[in-house]
Amino acid sequence: MKPVLSNDDALQRAVLAELSAAGVSAGHVGVTAQAGMVTLLGHVEHAAQKHQAESAALRLKDVKAVVVAIEIRNTNTTKQRDDQLAAEVLTRLAWDTWVPRDAIKVKVEHGWVTLIGQVDRNEQKAAALEDVSRLFGVAGVSDHMTVKAGGTARATGSKPGKRV
Repeated sequence: MKPVLSNDDALQRAVLAELSAAGVSAGHVGVTAQAGMVTLLGHVEHAAQKHQAESAALRLKDVKAVVVAIEIRNTNTTKQRDDQLAAEVLTRLAWDTWVPRDAIKVKVEHGWVTLIGQVDRNEQKAAALEDVSRLFGVAGVSDHMTVKAGGTARATGSKPGKRV
């Protein structure tokens, strides 16, 4: 557990350090702190980085609330169209040997990806969510996948072994 911090400036510095340790660029994400409430401002390239920033701030003991005002911005100057993003999502899922072929349908609306379907194991579900959240241009991911009855009931998102 992190040490107790005495003031807002110290909390702001601690959050910035935690963001840096999590690999979130301080050049794109700013932090304000007031009475234990932290606001994350700025932009990142994909939803996974946004989630890393949120998680990093919440790890600190003195953070009581996190307000997330981080935008997802594609590095390209032109915004990626939803049809292009849907094609990238389908391609990424097809390449992942953990994700069963044709088990997941994809819906994309304004950069927000929804995964719909049924998989055999929680590890497959976690793999699909991880794959999609790391794609550039994804504003967020909604999980509408279910695990078949009798499937592995492991609650963690980690997968044994190494995926390609």
